[in-house]
Amino acid sequence: MANKSVQLGEATLTSLDAGVCYYDGGAMFGGVPKVIWDNLIASDPKNRIPLTLSPLLISRGDRRIVVDTGFGGPHVADDVKYFDFDPSVSVVTALAEEGVSPGDVDTVVLTHLHNDHAAAAVTETPEGLRPTFPNARYIVHEAEWKAAQDPDPRSAAAYRGEDFVPLEESGLLELVGDETDLGDGVRAVRTGGHTAGHLMVLVESGEATAVYPADLIPSRYHVRMPYVAGIDLFPLEVIEEKRRLLERAEREDWIVILDHDALGNVGRIDKDKRGRFVFRDV
Repeated sequence: MANKSVQLGEATLTSLDAGVCYYDGGAMFGGVPKVIWDNLIASDPKNRIPLTLSPLLISRGDRRIVVDTGFGGPHVADDVKYFDFDPSVSVVTALAEEGVSPGDVDTVVLTHLHNDHAAAAVTETPEGLRPTFPNARYIVHEAEWKAAQDPDPRSAAAYRGEDFVPLEESGLLELVGDETDLGDGVRAVRTGGHTAGHLMVLVESGEATAVYPADLIPSRYHVRMPYVAGIDLFPLEVIEEKRRLLERAEREDWIVILDHDALGNVGRIDKDKRGRFVFRDV
């Protein structure tokens, strides 16, 4: 994989290559039998499938907004053991390829606080854990923050305080509600579904719109209504929110930028001959 940029009016949207990890295929496809999903994306002997770690960079004028951060922080060794990614590839190395340093970023949106989306929000330094992007405000939904402070038993392994508590301690954390205008045509909107406070990001520039749905639709296969990950906390909410989003994206010809698709993360939504939503690469 590599960084991929698309122009949206005056904004440049870059799907960043922060690496590839390997995750249990059954967990990603939930109730869909392996005999079906394994024909779509083959699993390895450990039943794992490749998932990209693809934060989004939004550049418009002098604004630099990053959505999600991928793996990093103080738990890299443990995460490599379980998810088998290259620790030398990260959101920071991907941004460097675009000529962007951590200090250039003014806003970081964390769609949710699971480790594969938020761990690189902080960095180990000789002085302890510090925000990776020292000049940025970090946007988190208030319901997500609350859930991460006291996670239910099912979610506890995915939420690690060291990944995000330093953001609050540094004074850079900004908790938001269900719809937040971040300026320059960028909005963070709660979808729920995957987690209670899960966010997506919408970008409007000129007459065009793009959406980063994060783990509401992690891959091209998840545009299918029954394809709901086993790790989604509220599966029926996922289906309803996904339906609304895809109907509008198809009708208004939005650009859709995915976070975990190993075949390519930038596309549009269409319908096949049977009227089912499909993802078409740009």
